[in-house]
Amino acid sequence: MKIDDVIEDGEQIIVQSANYRMFIIKSGFKYGFQKPGGEIIADAHAASGIRFTEPDGAILYDAETTKLISCDAMKVYLLVTNSQGYEADLYITPLPHYAKVQIIPRTPGKYIIDARTAPLNPVYGLGDYGSHVNTVLTEDAPARGKLDVPARDCANIFGIVRSDMVNQGTNMRFISNFTIFPARGFAQVLFEEGSKRVAFTEDENKLGAANVVKVDKLYYFIGDMQLIYRNYKAVREAEGYKDIKPKYEMFRLGWEAYGSLGWEAYQSAVQEAIQQYEDRGYEFAWGVIGSGFWKGDRKSPYQGTTTSFNIWDDTYEEGRTDGLPNPRFPDVIKIKKFFAEKDMKLILGIRNHFKAPESGGGYYDNVNNGPYIMDALEQDFLLKNPNGSLVKITNAEFPAGTVYVLDGSNRKALAWFKSNADMWEAQGFKEDAMIYTKHYADGNWNKFNEMFMDGDYYIIVRNSAYSVPGDLIRINDTYYGKGEGFHFDQDRMPMNLLNIAASGASNLYPDITGGTPKTDPALPSYQNYFVRNAMFNAVTPAMAMGRRPWEMNNPEYERIVKKAADWHNQYAPYIYSAVLDSYHSGYPYTMTPLHIAYADDPETYGLINRNTRQYEWMLGPSMLAVPVFGNDFDTAESRDVYLPAGKWIDYETGEVFHGPVTLKDYPLPKEKIPIFIGGKGVVVFQDPNDHQFYAEVYPIADRGSEYTYTFTDGMTKTTILNENKEWDPKSIVIMDTTAGKRVSFEYRKRTGSFRFLLSSGHDYQFKNLNIQK
Repeated sequence: MKIDDVIEDGEQIIVQSANYRMFIIKSGFKYGFQKPGGEIIADAHAASGIRFTEPDGAILYDAETTKLISCDAMKVYLLVTNSQGYEADLYITPLPHYAKVQIIPRTPGKYIIDARTAPLNPVYGLGDYGSHVNTVLTEDAPARGKLDVPARDCANIFGIVRSDMVNQGTNMRFISNFTIFPARGFAQVLFEEGSKRVAFTEDENKLGAANVVKVDKLYYFIGDMQLIYRNYKAVREAEGYKDIKPKYEMFRLGWEAYGSLGWEAYQSAVQEAIQQYEDRGYEFAWGVIGSGFWKGDRKSPYQGTTTSFNIWDDTYEEGRTDGLPNPRFPDVIKIKKFFAEKDMKLILGIRNHFKAPESGGGYYDNVNNGPYIMDALEQDFLLKNPNGSLVKITNAEFPAGTVYVLDGSNRKALAWFKSNADMWEAQGFKEDAMIYTKHYADGNWNKFNEMFMDGDYYIIVRNSAYSVPGDLIRINDTYYGKGEGFHFDQDRMPMNLLNIAASGASNLYPDITGGTPKTDPALPSYQNYFVRNAMFNAVTPAMAMGRRPWEMNNPEYERIVKKAADWHNQYAPYIYSAVLDSYHSGYPYTMTPLHIAYADDPETYGLINRNTRQYEWMLGPSMLAVPVFGNDFDTAESRDVYLPAGKWIDYETGEVFHGPVTLKDYPLPKEKIPIFIGGKGVVVFQDPNDHQFYAEVYPIADRGSEYTYTFTDGMTKTTILNENKEWDPKSIVIMDTTAGKRVSFEYRKRTGSFRFLLSSGHDYQFKNLNIQK
């Protein structure tokens, strides 16, 4: 890499790269970014671009002066002095499509450091913090935020201010300050394990950190959306936040005991529920038993945990008061065999924290908890504060609430943890640590999930920083309700998912269909919720069942839920191919917010609001999802549907539309799959009858378009090339170019689509015959 040019002209310094210019006004180190022709991408802050405290101070002081010290082929070195005379060395490394900035105060100490440009709007991302939609979060606002300032676009996080953004509570567990401005072709991130600061207001666009000695991993990205996400992926992996290749089975239909049984799982109930689903034709690829498989009374603080490795509740215990079978899992071999015979991956809940032995809720008991916390203490495997004391975390599930966390940076601790977790003899784990005390080690969980993924486990991630080293990442628990707080805000679900996707993680799981089993299933409103939730989940990357649909005693609604689950299973191969495209490229193909998929279309920035609830996303390159969901789930039967430029076909009716167009009050009844086909116009599905894989090509894309499908082995590819000039079924020929022969196809008159059997690894071409009249 070579810097194209550095120009110092009076009060301005310009750092030129091939595709952008970073300009710096020396007074106040006010900086911004321009296109090579001079068009502003991000303008300079009005007062100062950099501000920092005195050593160990709390008051921020604006940068006042800037001095260019030197530059070479790789880096520009400047000296910045704030208004109190404190100095910081500042380095800029401009690469072709992004710039790295490092701010290093010269006087030893801990600092608050902010880097900021002029305001930019709209903005998306911020991981779990992006779930706080339609909200202004002030410095002292609670974690869930306040619904203070209505915004036209609720996915837009403009208005959020946080001074201490870290992993905390049940809701803020995927932590990322990556933020993207699609309309500007601009994005930013500050990699920091400690206290992170953000502000997206009418005054500033800010990323910062508190209680740090320096900020040295601040990046700004410039380019189109695919380019930005590709570079972001490369940078975050270089900074130690790895993505790991997800596995196909997790994108087929799953099942979770928590949705069916709550905290009170036991062996006979688990087996009964799964068998009942199977008897009704459901096909599960995986199942989660998240709790209750360890020893101890479920009403006692002294019961075991997921870190009571291989200590199953498999023997009778005197004095139990929880009213559950005693023991709960009397035949461990049998339940493992039960899962294996049904070709379901057995996934257990797991956490990387341990009950503290001195805590009343963390009573050390060889029977219920095993020797593991004592082993970890003796071998110095636990996370520590900078002063050397153990990090103590409060957890609401334990009466005294104190737990210790394993140190993910300690390789011996990781190996010890995995060797113990192996004893459960499960095929995967649902990671679900619940943290109620700020611990400033957001990436600690990444290492544990990376370790399990490297060991070929199936992993559902909940806690992570910047990347998702797992098969799925889930949002926090979903509950039936209508806007009564964070969990009961149904608009939160799409907003949380879409902003995690904007953060670069699109292997998303929207939690258990039907929510948690706390509501009378005969309640009509809950039944409406159940079916709308099922259709919503079906058109996301991952889907799992929990509560049994037949408990509603509503055969029509039960049929709709089954239709949604079957549809998701049928198209899991297509979804998984998009998952792999996302994994390799960094771009969120699996669930692409429309404002990212069509960043140049200004209409996509006003879709998502609480009045129209146009929750739309691309599910892979050929499907546009338009589900009815939100706090009006009980009454809504239609949506305004926006279709961007191009041809779109209603998946259910075959009706054809040409965008850009808004379909006002478009009917979306409960039983309708809420999908339009567009984009590449090619999908792949597994037939539920013969279980073979078929491609379906819709008359969408122009000549020369091609779609590459990756098979479920994660490696084998097939390319389908469109070389035809027209879509007349009488003149269409589909060639297997690998085998050098024509293939038969089924023409679907309703949608005008062509179906044909795929041969693994073969390429295909659509052509026209010359028909003589």
